[in-house]
Amino acid sequence: MSVSSTFEYDPQEYYRALRTITTLTPLRWVVPLFAIGIPAGMIALEIVVAHRHPERGLVTPALSVLPYALLGAFWLALIPWSQRRRAKKLPKLNPGVRGPQERCIDAEGYHSRGNSVNLDVPWHVLRKAVETEQFFLFFYNWQCAYFLAKRPLSPEQVREVRTLTRSGLGERARLLEG
Repeated sequence: MSVSSTFEYDPQEYYRALRTITTLTPLRWVVPLFAIGIPAGMIALEIVVAHRHPERGLVTPALSVLPYALLGAFWLALIPWSQRRRAKKLPKLNPGVRGPQERCIDAEGYHSRGNSVNLDVPWHVLRKAVETEQFFLFFYNWQCAYFLAKRPLSPEQVREVRTLTRSGLGERARLLEG
């Protein structure tokens, strides 16, 4: 039994897959933590100082925190922006995504075929698989994954991918349906 899907590269779909993978990685909280945490800590410190020294007022403390808040906002916006830009430019940079793309899941593992791409990843090499509403994600390390979009798959094929993934990865497969 195997499930195969052939499609053309879609920058929007690739971007959605990148965003989904990002939300599932362990370090997803690092940028928001620093981007929000540092300005919040600075604001809290300035409030304490302003409370102890009311003659200073709040204008100077607010202005001293502003660069950190702007830097945090920049970093929060940079990652999605860079992922969207990467998705749009990928066909120019990587000829492997031009033309028809084929993804296959079978008893052996995950397979990808395309223009200059011939990839076979056996189940034992994969760290985990995660199913979302739009994708099957096959993580080969803690932050990078191959994806199979559900869009071109029939409901029967989605069930087959679940069955193959569960048999190949066991407890390392987080699937939506039991």
